[in-house]
Amino acid sequence: MTCTEKWSSCNGFFLLVLALLAIALNLTPLVADYIEDGRPFYSPISCYEWWLPGLLGGGLLVLPAVSMTLAARKKGSCNSRAGMLCSSFWSLFSIIGATYCVLISIYAISKGPLICEKGKNTLDYCDYTLGNLSTLPTLSFDLAWFVNGSCLPPPPVHENGTVFAQEWLPDFELNFKIDEDVQKIMHITVFVGLAIVGLLEAIVALSQIVAGLFGLICGTSKPKKNKSKNSGNDNHGYNYS
Repeated sequence: MTCTEKWSSCNGFFLLVLALLAIALNLTPLVADYIEDGRPFYSPISCYEWWLPGLLGGGLLVLPAVSMTLAARKKGSCNSRAGMLCSSFWSLFSIIGATYCVLISIYAISKGPLICEKGKNTLDYCDYTLGNLSTLPTLSFDLAWFVNGSCLPPPPVHENGTVFAQEWLPDFELNFKIDEDVQKIMHITVFVGLAIVGLLEAIVALSQIVAGLFGLICGTSKPKKNKSKNSGNDNHGYNYS
């Protein structure tokens, strides 16, 4: 086995673990939403788990590279120069998916949970346009929503200081059924985790691009199909193609 094949085996294993972790992290708030209310789409922690950064970016776009990388290792079905080149090609899609995962996660962290951002806990207040990401360089990463005791908006009041109870409670009654601390901890755990996983995926995918190019140039090891049991070769029954 050449060092390139060992390198590809490690990359494939780590990419698989990271892809499964990204999928699990993205599913966590979706499953928690369903368990809490018995129906999906009702009380999401954020708009951005529904952009599927872990399922799509860190998961599905990474799995083709995982498959090809593991197939290009020693004794794999694609253990050849062409297989190594294909593993590099699919790793490019992994980098694209990982970048998407990181950008969405960073944006979500900066905005905070839906209950803190909009004062509501429903998908009706979500904006599903990628144009929001154009403001990423100018975002202020103020994590006051996480450290403050409450991130709920204050109730509207009269000029004399009395609360518009009848106008306020119907709009915000959902918020009183939600444990804010749980929402905030789940939000920051999920999206910080996805950002870290996406970054690691991009690094490993880049490593596999390099490994694949070395495999293309140097070749891979394959067992010789000799009829004689005692070939007497010094290369331990391997050639390089």
